[in-house]
Amino acid sequence: RAEFKSYRLILPKPHILLQQQHTLETLREMIQLSNGKIEMPRFLRHKREGRIQPHHALCSLLLEDSSLGAPKGRDGELVCMWIGSWMVRALSFGYLQRQRNLPAGIIREQFNRIAHIIPSGLVCNNSKFLRDKIRNSGLPVPNFFLDQEDAKQFPPHIALLVILQDGEVESKYLGSWIYSAFWYLFSFVALILRLVLEVIGGAGAIWGGSEVFFLRTDDNKEQCRVASIAVGVFCFLRFIVLNAPQREDEGDILGPAGPWSLRVPARLRAVKNHPFHYVV
Repeated sequence: RAEFKSYRLILPKPHILLQQQHTLETLREMIQLSNGKIEMPRFLRHKREGRIQPHHALCSLLLEDSSLGAPKGRDGELVCMWIGSWMVRALSFGYLQRQRNLPAGIIREQFNRIAHIIPSGLVCNNSKFLRDKIRNSGLPVPNFFLDQEDAKQFPPHIALLVILQDGEVESKYLGSWIYSAFWYLFSFVALILRLVLEVIGGAGAIWGGSEVFFLRTDDNKEQCRVASIAVGVFCFLRFIVLNAPQREDEGDILGPAGPWSLRVPARLRAVKNHPFHYVV
C-alpha cells in the first residue's frame, strides 16, 4: 500500500483499467515515463530485480484485509448491505445470495471462500500450486488464480490494482448511494420489461394472432384464452430458466462485460442482458 501511493496518480481510471486490462509491460512503461521519479513497484519488477509475483502480493493484501474484519465503509452503507443480503436470502428461502456487483467486492468474496486454506505466511511463486491446492480442497478457483489460457481468467496484477484503488478518490463514487440506486433501478426496469416482452408478450401474441388470422370467434373465445394462458405459462418457465442464476455462471455472472466492467455502455448492456443477476 505504501508503494501504491507513489504511483497511484499515473494509473488509468478504474473503468479504463478494468476494460483494457493493461499488461505488466504496459504498466512498467507508464512507471518508466516518470524518468526515475517513481520507484518501480515490486510486483512489476523483473525476476532479477527481486520481483514479487502479483498473485503473491494479492494474497498478502487480501489476507491482511480479511484479518482486519469488516470491509471499509460508512455505517449506513454497511447496514444497507446487510439488509439487502438478508432480504435476498429470506425471499429465496436461503437458496440465493446478494450479488456483489463491484469488482473489489467480487474479488474479496471469491478470495474469502478459499482464504482459510492459504497460510498467512504464504510465499509461493507458482500459481499452479495455489490452483491445485484450492481444487484439492473442493473449492472454486477464483478468477484471478485461473490459468492464463482460461477464458474466465482475470489478470492477478489487475485484481491487485483494483483492491488498491478501492476506497481511493478515483473509485469512491462507486460506493455512493446515487450510483447504486441508479443501477438497481435500471436492473429492476430491465427485468420488468423482459417479463412483459417474453411472458406477457408470448401469451398476448397467441390471443392477438388468433384474431388477426380470423381464428378466434365468439364460439371458441374461451378455448383461445386457455391456449394463450398455456403459452404464457411455458414462456414464464422459459423466463425462469434463462434468468435464474446457475452454478456455471460463477465468475462470469454478467456475461463478457460482467461485473468487472465499470464503463457505462458495457455495463448497461451487461445488466440489460442479465438484470436478475445484478441483484442475486
